[in-house]
Amino acid sequence: MSTFKEENAITYRLAKMQKKWIQFICKKAKVIRWLVDKDEARMVKAFAVTEASEHGKIEDLFINFETPFIDPKLYGKTLANDFVTLWNSKEAREEVAHANVLPQWDDTPYQEIQEKDSHLSFLQCMSSFADAIDDKTNIVLFLSPSELNNGATFANWVLDAAESLPSNLKIMVCDLKEKPHFKNFEESKTHITLEADLDMRGAIRELITAGDTNNPAIGVNLCILNLTEASGKKDIKAIHHWGKEGIRLAKETGFASIHATVLLAYGSAFYQLKKFDLALDLYHKAEIISLEGLSTEDTVSATLLIQAYHFQAATYLYTKKKEKAFDYYQKTATEAFSQKNTLLYLEASRQAAYIAKKRYEDEQAYTILKDTYSEGKKLAPHTSKFSSMLLICVGLHAYADDFGNDILKNEVSSYATTIWGEHWQDLSEKEAYETILTA
Repeated sequence: MSTFKEENAITYRLAKMQKKWIQFICKKAKVIRWLVDKDEARMVKAFAVTEASEHGKIEDLFINFETPFIDPKLYGKTLANDFVTLWNSKEAREEVAHANVLPQWDDTPYQEIQEKDSHLSFLQCMSSFADAIDDKTNIVLFLSPSELNNGATFANWVLDAAESLPSNLKIMVCDLKEKPHFKNFEESKTHITLEADLDMRGAIRELITAGDTNNPAIGVNLCILNLTEASGKKDIKAIHHWGKEGIRLAKETGFASIHATVLLAYGSAFYQLKKFDLALDLYHKAEIISLEGLSTEDTVSATLLIQAYHFQAATYLYTKKKEKAFDYYQKTATEAFSQKNTLLYLEASRQAAYIAKKRYEDEQAYTILKDTYSEGKKLAPHTSKFSSMLLICVGLHAYADDFGNDILKNEVSSYATTIWGEHWQDLSEKEAYETILTA
């Protein structure tokens, strides 16, 4: 008989999280920090969503907020506005109508809260909502901002809010082990850290092997997983074994896109070990197979072709082969543009401009950045924050100044100020990257 774990890789892990919560979280707890590996972060969200549904096992009521954290002074006000909007949403009410859980709650005092001490108003709002349900209800506020302009500031906001937390509220957050925001989190009876320890790689293996292991496509997934593990162990012999086995199985499927996927994974394993010649050979083969796939209308091959171009470009740049890197970044940009993959188009074009600058071909770099900027401006402001546009603006602004194009210089400055604030041009390249990654 199969075990529960074998049959339900994800459900089993959610149950582990529930058990850990019940075991360690007491009524006095105010802030619960899940400290997790990067691949476990989604499970924290899944845990929160599950507990907010009829499938929850924990007595507390979970309410989840993905409200962007942009300005700490406005965050509480925005959270309260989001909850009041949800409360008055016809669609949201219809979703829970069957459960008969909506209390008689007056949201009037929280419809127009002030900016000053808005975190206190938000907490009062949620505490009032809990009281309206009954005097025994405790609410867990899961704060998971969809945008985070400064992780340390967010951590301080949470810890400051916890100082005034009503007794019927708890705050839950997710923090990454590799880059924690809550660096000054002091353990206590009220501030508790839970480590998930979910072995998500094992979960993936369980999910894969739950299928028909005689199916070549499933075998390919196992080979790619084994390639990743072999790379982590720096086991070259195992990389070759699983790479070749993956290629054999991929050919059995008859899909060029699956064949190219294995080649890219195989090459990436060698890239991680700095075996660049081996990686480039496999990436180039993936390029050829992807082009063949396009000729047979294997539509997924188009995406893999972009990856093959981009991986080769990055490898050539890393190994200081600038001519080759420039050519492949141009190929990446052209293909990404044709497939309307704007974010990759921006980054590949930016890298091409960077190489042109390094070759002292300033006019070429200037032209590339101007064309790229024109396309990038079409992005929504929110999306721009996750793109290379900040670095493109930094470079283009400098070139516009060098070439005496004041109109373009002022336009770039105005655009960038709107998106990243008035100090955007003072950022170093390292700081600009950090801004993009934390936006």
